[in-house]
Amino acid sequence: MANNQTPAPWPLKARAISESTDLGIRAARAHDLAGFEEALEQLDIHPEARDVHAHMVRELIETRYQDGVSGDDVAEVLSRTVADSGAWHAPVDPSAVVVVLTGSLGVAERSDDDGPPATIPPAELNGAAILVIADVVADAALDHRPYLVRAIEEIRRAQTVEMP
Repeated sequence: MANNQTPAPWPLKARAISESTDLGIRAARAHDLAGFEEALEQLDIHPEARDVHAHMVRELIETRYQDGVSGDDVAEVLSRTVADSGAWHAPVDPSAVVVVLTGSLGVAERSDDDGPPATIPPAELNGAAILVIADVVADAALDHRPYLVRAIEEIRRAQTVEMP
């Protein structure tokens, strides 16, 4: 972004994040590598996408595992996500999948600035999140769109709440 440009307002960012996330999930479900990579390129310019994805992953995991999430459940999602992405050569770092899963569930180790561990690039985290979301919605036969809408709305709500 050039120095004279101001960041886009949240409604424009939300639309871009929503459209790119939807594209990425549909591409992952269809094993469309070009569409998946296009979605990741679009998401790369929106750091807020990681918050949206974390909300989605958390809600999807809670929906899929309504009796509580065990370590075996997390390991199952991790294994399925990595195996499926490998089958169509989607770029995935298993450690990024672990960070996405544990971070969305609130048990991840954080860096000093409250962000993800600095060793994993944000683009890899976006890709891992999209792949996890695609896996869980496929496994549980869910439509991802209501989860995406709720995640976007939650971020919007959090940004408009005034702090005391």
